[in-house]
Formats: sequence, C-alpha cells, structure tokens
Amino acid sequence: MTRRHPALFGLLIAAGLTAIGLASVAYAHDDDMPSSAQIAAAQDVSALLANEVVAALFQEFNETTPQNVDHGKQAISLIFNDRNEDMRLVGVLHPLRGNDVPQDPFEATALDHAMQGESFSAVEKVQGSWVYRRSVALSNFHPACAMCHENFGPVDTSRWVGALILRVPVKDQKTD
Repeated sequence: MTRRHPALFGLLIAAGLTAIGLASVAYAHDDDMPSSAQIAAAQDVSALLANEVVAALFQEFNETTPQNVDHGKQAISLIFNDRNEDMRLVGVLHPLRGNDVPQDPFEATALDHAMQGESFSAVEKVQGSWVYRRSVALSNFHPACAMCHENFGPVDTSRWVGALILRVPVKDQKTD
C-alpha cells in the first residue's frame, strides 16, 4: 500500500498523529483548574443543595416525636446514607461510627473550622474529577437534635458539634 498510494499512507499517518495530539490536549485540559464561571456554577448548586438538606432536617424536626424517634432516626439516616460521598455529616461527639469522622485532609480541616463555628471551602480534584467542596458548621440548634443525639444535651446554639460536608462536581458549562 505504501508503494502504490504514498499520499494516502501519509494522510493516514498524519490523521493518526493528529488524533493522538488532540486526545493529549483533551486529557491535559482535564488537569487544568476550572474557570471562575465553572466554580461559581458549582457554588450555586452547593448553596441549593445546602438549602435542600436544611429543609429536610427541619421537616424531620417537625415530624419526629418522642413516640416515633427511632423511625425518625432511620428516615434521616437514609438521607445521610454512608455511601453518599457528596453529602456527609462529620463530628467529634461520641458515639461515632467510622463514617462520622473525617475521611480526608479536606474533611479534617473543615471539621477543625466547624468546631470554631466557621465554614470552609475548596476546589480540588477528587478521584480524577474537579469538585467544589464546602462545609457548614453545625451547632446543637434545635430541641429535636437531642431526641436523636442524647449526647448533645439541651439546646445550646453556641455549642458546635460538627459539620455538614457537601461536594458538587465542577462541570464544563459548555457541554452540559
């Protein structure tokens, strides 16, 4: 083929090299820090997610009574499923399960900030994908907290008990 059609063979080689080059550029682009617009979009999603989670918690507070507290614990545990890596609760008060403690450096730093009543956020690569991560400091802010968490004691909004950790993918806004 190379002797009969040298131009065709050269074109195939050039096309192959171009494809490899384009694939390399696309792969390298994945390593680039997301743009400020992409991060802002992820921050907006994170704010909506935080509002949804807080709404679910308040709904739980409204519906859980001393008579159905075990069912309430189970219901909210389904929302904060230990396999959900995008929405987690971490804390320091015992009794803690293995998934209730920080799982990586971001969560350790976020929990340190939360115990001072501060939020924390970062954009970082997790498992090969860019994500916006943030924490929301949590206090013992509602009487219903102590129904499920006896170790929290009476309402004390100045007593920080942990953090809500949220993770939102930072996506290319042009392709989604």
